[in-house]
Amino acid sequence: MKKSVFLKAAEFLRCPKCHAELDLNAAGNFLTCEKDSSHCFPISKGIPSFVKREEMAPEDAKWVFEYDEMAERYDELIKEYDRWLGVNLHEEFLKVAKLIIVKSSQRVLDISTGTGAALLTIKEVYPDVDLKLVGIDLSIGMLHVASRKFEDAGIEALFFQTQVKDLPFADESFDVITHSGGINTFADIPATLNEWVRVLRPGGTLLIADEGLSPTVRKTRRGVEIVKDNKLFGLQPPLEHLPPQLKNVELRWIARGTFYVINCQKLSKEELKQLETNGTEHIRIREMIEEYLKKLQSNK
Repeated sequence: MKKSVFLKAAEFLRCPKCHAELDLNAAGNFLTCEKDSSHCFPISKGIPSFVKREEMAPEDAKWVFEYDEMAERYDELIKEYDRWLGVNLHEEFLKVAKLIIVKSSQRVLDISTGTGAALLTIKEVYPDVDLKLVGIDLSIGMLHVASRKFEDAGIEALFFQTQVKDLPFADESFDVITHSGGINTFADIPATLNEWVRVLRPGGTLLIADEGLSPTVRKTRRGVEIVKDNKLFGLQPPLEHLPPQLKNVELRWIARGTFYVINCQKLSKEELKQLETNGTEHIRIREMIEEYLKKLQSNK
């Protein structure tokens, strides 16, 4: 990792174990915690790694091995979804990216970035906006592909290998956080979402998308066949796990009703102070969830 690249990340980069600041060694191949030198993290082809394979849960390690193996072919393999579902996911996620209002110099974090498709889509929608792009993933193979794609495109971005619920970032570091695909399989969704909200700035946007049929599509023969082929499409949006620090929660479906999208914002600093005393925002989210569940029930 070049010193110049590290300096761009030093402002928000922290040790995931104790949240202390990090130093880059002289050779540029390790990051070391300023508080505890035993917290040492290697750098592979310019990408810092904050997780060891042996530290991963067995199921995560299995997925990572598979994604590392398919990394070079992933962008072609994912097009099978288009043919199977009869959609164009790139066009669908272009629409989703337009839901995010970004301003120059804002920092955008894409979680489970894979080969960087979501960040490239955001850049495609806002080509003239100067954004600070950051992507994380558990698969170092996917991140190497993403890094190469961005370098070839002449787009600056920083990539890190890390767990989704132990982020190596300071509090309130990002203006926008996106995640498309993966949350359905996370072992601890509540803890993961709390961690994402921790690194999101007050007023910042959180956008989550994953497989999950709309209430209407679930009742159709097509929907039944989709879930039969892939059970992930039978899962519900994780509304009940949204932290109380969020507001303006919107739920919609894209790609002919096969993917859900949750779009919301973190409370402002003033609202966060109020939340600590009366918890009204948590009540509001619960009421929205209850209304949504009733609607699902009535459509059965």
